[in-house]
Order: sequence, then structure tokens, then C-alpha cells
Amino acid sequence: MRNQHWIQAEPTCGAPIFRREFYVKQAVFARLDICGLGFYQLYINGKRADDFECVPAVSQYHSVLGCRTTYPVWEERSNFRTYYLTYDLLPFLHDGMNVLGVRLGNGWYHQTQRTAEGCFLFGNPMLRYELTIDFADGSSMVIESDRETVWQESEVLSNNLFYGEQHDLIKKEQLSEWCLPDTTVLGWKPALPVHAPETQLTQQCFPADRIVRTIAPVQIGTTKDGACVYDCGENITGWVQLLCEKAPGGEALVQYSEELAQGELALDFSSTGGTDQIQQDRFRCGTQEHSVRPYFCWHGFRYFTISGPAKPDMVAVVHTDIPVTSKFSSSNPVLNWIYDSYIRTQLNNFHGCIPSDCPHRERLGYTGDGQLTAEAALLTLDSAPLYRKWMEDILDSQGAETGHIPHTAPFLGGGGGPGGWGGAVFIVPMLLYRMTGDLSVLRKSFPAILRWLSYMESRSENGLVVREEAGGWCLGDWCTPPSMDPPDIPPAFVNTCFYIEGLQTAIEAAKLLGEKEPDFLAKTLQKARKAVTDTFFDSDTGSFCNGENGADAFAVRLHLGDERTAIRLIEKYRHTQCLDTGIFGTMYLIRTLFALGEADLAFTLLTARTDASFARMMEAGATTLWETWNGGASHDHPMFGAVAALLFTEILGIRQKEGTAGFSDVQIQPADISALDWVCGSIRTPAGEISVNVKRDQNGKRTVEYTIS
Repeated sequence: MRNQHWIQAEPTCGAPIFRREFYVKQAVFARLDICGLGFYQLYINGKRADDFECVPAVSQYHSVLGCRTTYPVWEERSNFRTYYLTYDLLPFLHDGMNVLGVRLGNGWYHQTQRTAEGCFLFGNPMLRYELTIDFADGSSMVIESDRETVWQESEVLSNNLFYGEQHDLIKKEQLSEWCLPDTTVLGWKPALPVHAPETQLTQQCFPADRIVRTIAPVQIGTTKDGACVYDCGENITGWVQLLCEKAPGGEALVQYSEELAQGELALDFSSTGGTDQIQQDRFRCGTQEHSVRPYFCWHGFRYFTISGPAKPDMVAVVHTDIPVTSKFSSSNPVLNWIYDSYIRTQLNNFHGCIPSDCPHRERLGYTGDGQLTAEAALLTLDSAPLYRKWMEDILDSQGAETGHIPHTAPFLGGGGGPGGWGGAVFIVPMLLYRMTGDLSVLRKSFPAILRWLSYMESRSENGLVVREEAGGWCLGDWCTPPSMDPPDIPPAFVNTCFYIEGLQTAIEAAKLLGEKEPDFLAKTLQKARKAVTDTFFDSDTGSFCNGENGADAFAVRLHLGDERTAIRLIEKYRHTQCLDTGIFGTMYLIRTLFALGEADLAFTLLTARTDASFARMMEAGATTLWETWNGGASHDHPMFGAVAALLFTEILGIRQKEGTAGFSDVQIQPADISALDWVCGSIRTPAGEISVNVKRDQNGKRTVEYTIS
């Protein structure tokens, strides 16, 4: 689709509806290319033309310079991209007059209000479409967005991705035939032309958000103010569809939260943004009964209240349509909870085909969270299309001057660190290759990886990565237990470890791609390894950073230190029997212990009932993973769920042989865990479904069965 002939309503209208009439006789082909920013809904002759929600997917629309962000933005992005969708409209058309109708909402494009990470106001809602129709007589017609398209204010009085929507149902009644042929257009106005955004229009060829299932909520009581309180039974993303009564002048209000307040039956908003950012939808009732829902947002919640003349029709679970392709079950309830909660949390955080940090407070594609959980997601979900799209976001959002990888992609604000967050640029492409056997994303990303490595060198002193952007954060690990916040493990150690891994990956990638290895890689790698050892290694004990926060696990996985480093790591956690790690350290610690043959110790840490543990979340009744070990923030954060990958690679033992990809050559080597009576599971791979079943009899003898089909 050509990037021209964009139209919009008057700037004061945040949710306009558009209609365009056209005459058809014996059509044999009808293709529509369309983009509505921020989000759109498409109708033909009064019917929805798809079941998509919140499209097009969010992207690096155009420049963020000048946006009101809480994080410093000093340079332009590498590329700007906006997605459009393509439809076959032939099944919707009939001979005679037809009407194309479009609803527009703010989405991410016209984002004027949120509590975290500032606001990114790219522009007012705008529309571009091209409709090509071929007829039986050999003629054709092209209809484009132009002044023959007319617009009207819709029943949506306000819409905000974070705060929800407000609808006027009397206005809805007045517009009941807005997209039907022969409807009067009295009061409708010609669309206004607007400059085309400076962006690359790209067809959206990856999954969209959909209603993936529905839930029947249970009423559990009423608040002291008389609002009905409902429980969905699990933490989800989506919305409540209401049945609003015939009650002109009345108003129905739905409010959403993850948790209930302590000591009274009321919603607790603290984990989703607080009382300054309440997720809610309001509906002014009409002269008829209506089934209503928000159009341009989703909410993250388990509980909700309804006040006013309405009741729940159903609860829609909404996220990017990514199928689950795995199964896991065992004799240990904590392992089962980790798997189930990770799957639910990750799906809740797939919106707009990005992996977000949380689905409510920030909703951003944090590169640290996303790279950390990518392996688990690729193993357990049909998520490769999502990560291919997200890599486009990462490459687009890379700093055009420095090569800096921002902490969110698309970049819409947010803090982090240069290593664990920026490292997504090499971690995700290599994972996509290893999981699928496809080198295309790694090949496309290779120049960006080299640019990022040069950026890391520019932020280094004496071989250590010690700073990031002026005025910004430079985190190492994140969300260690509150008793160790800030963590003892130095950011320079963590960031340089990621730098070392990036250098090693670039060397490997050059060989895989048949590229000449840049001269600086090996020399810089040697320099960084020496700097970490000289600065953080204790030659008397064999430990790094006093072994705090899993530091020795970071070192062992990079073959730093000596034989004592692994011994100290094992000794420490045998003694403490608990986690003291953040999001990166937790994954590296558990994986390293498995690699060292300490399966029982790794299992103990995964299933321990301590302050910083998965069991604590489970026993608190959580159905999704928490952001922090003590539950003090979001209750729908997938980052600690990265360990779900180890349920399959270590506990079930599904491994690819070294030097292979796409599961073309696998070996099954389940970890021998004495406290585990049985475990079974499966994953779907390019080579077929791999199923493993491990049992231990009363005499302790273990049997392993597996199939690859």
C-alpha cells in the first residue's frame, strides 16, 4: 500500500467512525489494504470484517524525539514502520451499493495519559485504505481514502489504552445503521486530508490479538458502596462484556484489579498502577438493553466490580493468538504451578505481537524481560512469528547514531541496563535459529549486533561496561529479593558478562552466516574476560563478587574463574537452600546447577518454600507470576518464568545435540531428581512432537520413555 492519501476527523475527536459508499456489479475480486492509527475496527455493510482486536500491531511508528518521556532520548531511531492489514472483501460484497465502515481509536498512536514512562503522542487518529475491485467484464476500480469518505463522532466519548473507555449508548442507538447502505449521512462531514507519516508501510503477516476464550465470572459479594464484586478465577487480560439495562440517564461502571483489598471486599489497584491509573469502562445507558464492551483497549485483572444498571454478559480473554504447543505435569505441585502460571502469564503479555513486561501498568516490550523468557516461549508456545516481528521492532528502535538498543521495543520509554536489556539484539536471533533452524533473522540482525557491540565498547572503561545513556539507568540484575535491593552484584559485572556473551555469539554467528569475522571481536572478547577476572575474581576463594546474587553462576556459564568457582557456587546454595537472585541470576543459577550435575540442588531451589520462591507465590493463591519475590508490584510479570524452559531442557531432558538447530538431532537426557516420582511432557518442534515420560518405581528404579513423531 502506498504511503499517501491519509485522512482524519477533526483533531478533537478521539474515536471517529468513517463510511465510504461504493457501487458494485458482478465483482470477481476485492482486495482491501487498510491502516487505522492507533487501532481500528473494520465493517462492511454493517458486519465486522474480521475478529481482530487492537490492530494494527504497535510498532516504531515514527520519531519519538520531542515526546514527553521520563527516560532521556538523545538520538533518532534506525527505522520507522507502520503495519497495515489486507482483506479479501469479495465474500462481503453484493451487487448494488456497499458501505465500508471504520472505527478509529487512540491506541498507542495518540497516547496522552499514563502514569509510567511518559506519553508518546505521535499524532491524532488517522486512516489510510486502498480498495481494488475487479469486475466480470474485465474492468477494475480503485477506491482510496479521500474526501468522499465521511466521518462522524461515535458513541465512544473517550478511549485510553491504560484507563479504559466511556460510551454513550443513546448515541449508539442513533448510529445503529451507520455502516449500512442507504443510511442518511445528514450531519456527517467529509474526511480531512493529513500529511502521511514518515514511516515504512509494511503488511502485517503475523498473528493479531483476538478473543481466544470466554469465562463465566462468579459473584463473590458486594462492596460497602453496593457494587457487585466478581471473580474470574484466574488472572487474565481482556474485558467484561456487559448487559446494560434500559435506563436512560443511568450509568454502568466496571472497574478491574488483580487483587482484593485486605480486610474488606473491595478492589486493590496497587499492583496495576494504583488509584492514579484505574482500569475502568463507563457506559451511559440508553433506551434499550445493550450488550457492550470496550473497542480499543484490554485490561489486566482477575477481579472486577460492576455498579449501576448492568450485569456481566461474559468475560472475554484477549491476547495475541498464539497457540500452546506444550504439556507438562509432574508429581511436584510447585513445578506444575510454574508451568501453568508461566503459560498464563506469558499469554497475558502477548499483545500487538510483542512480549510485554506486564499487561496493565506499563504494557511495554521490555527487551530484558523479553529476551529472558524467549527460550521458554519458543519451547512451549507457537511464538516464533511473534519473536520475528519483535526483532523488527528491536532493529527499528536501535539508536541510529550510537547503536544503543533501548530498554523497550518498540521504544516507548522505560529504563533498564545496556547488557541484560540491550543483549536482546543477539539473544533472540540466535534463539530463533536454534529453535527453528532458520538463519534469516540472525542474518538480518548481524549488522545490528555488531553496532551494539561497538556501542558497548564505547560505554566501557578498562574492558568493563560501566555506563549507558546520559541521565539514564545502568542496571545490572533486577528484582533481587527485597532484603537485597539494591543487589550486591555490581552492574558492571552483569553488563560485562552480557557483553562477553554477545561477543561470543557474534563470533559464532559469523561462522554460521559465512561472514568474515570482524577483527575486533576476538581481541575485545579477551580484553573483557580479563577485565572481569581482574576486577571481580577473588583469587583466594575462587569466587566472583563474594558469590552474591548468583555471581558465580554468571561466571561459570562463561567459563570464567577456575575449578573452585563452581565448587563455591554449589557449596553456597547447598548451605542457604534459597534464592538470592534477580531475574537474570535466577535463570542462570538454576541452569548452571543442572549443567554441573546438581539436579537435586536445582530442584530444591525451584521448589523451596522460602521468602524468595515460586512456592510463596503459589501458596498465596497466585495464578500468574509476580514481578517481585514479595508480591509488592505487578502480579502478571513473566520474567521470573524464564525457568519454565528448564522444565523441558533439563527435567524432561529434551536437548539438541551441539552444533544442530531446529531439533534436527535431539537427545533425551532427563535430570535424575531423587525427590521427583514422575514427570511427563511434550513440545512441538519443526521435527515433530517430542514426548517424554519419566517414572520412578517403589525401589527407586527410573524408566524413561520418549517418542518423536
